[in-house]
Amino acid sequence: MTPSKQLLLTLCIATTGTISQAQVSIQRQPSVQKTIVARANRQNDTSAPITNQATGQRITLEEYSLLTKSDPFAYHLVPDYNEYGVPSAYTMRAATPEEHETHRFRDRDPAKQPKAGQMIAPFVMTGAGGKSYRSADLLGKVVILGFWVSLDKSLWDDKQAADLATVLRPYKSETAPVVLGVLNSEQPQEIGDPELKKLPFTPIFNAYGFHNKYHITIIPTVVVIDKAGKVVANLQGAGSFDKLKQVLATVMQ
Repeated sequence: MTPSKQLLLTLCIATTGTISQAQVSIQRQPSVQKTIVARANRQNDTSAPITNQATGQRITLEEYSLLTKSDPFAYHLVPDYNEYGVPSAYTMRAATPEEHETHRFRDRDPAKQPKAGQMIAPFVMTGAGGKSYRSADLLGKVVILGFWVSLDKSLWDDKQAADLATVLRPYKSETAPVVLGVLNSEQPQEIGDPELKKLPFTPIFNAYGFHNKYHITIIPTVVVIDKAGKVVANLQGAGSFDKLKQVLATVMQ
């Protein structure tokens, strides 16, 4: 196995473990999970630098491959995601005993999620129509980032769409919030442009890297950002839309 393939194999294992952390039931959706993992692997850049956490020194891909040759689960590469949601560097750390036994690595830390009062970490997201949404260019507008797994009917349904649309309806104007649906998976084949235009958000497909970048562990998670680029609220789980209604009533004034 070449060093690049070895790294991708390790990253695939790490990706699968990270997916298991999200508190959403996708185990019964193998096609959705397979798509998420495949997309995540395509985002990984085997040329990105690797730093040994224990020594603080840079190591090469070949050195990493030698370290993991006898035991592929002894170490783990933690990606550092850039503004495009793509790993720009990796930190190599030793696996915990639990990770070594289960082969599941836990990178997402709820303590590192966007918090009220903090500036949102910069992002550049590409919508389904090819339009780019850069956080720096969105200053002056309220931005809503909604994190979901997929538009698969078992994970996103008409009721959710209607409930979110109802919350957003009072703000349909030139100053309306920019609403981005950050989705782990690719666009479902059965959902075309007419259906996408009916969504209460602009879908950002293949955005697994952004779920990792912002350490999303609960689906749905709705992050509200004010006109200055500061996080106003991080809303998670059931009742998120009701809470969003209350937050918008304040932030949209």
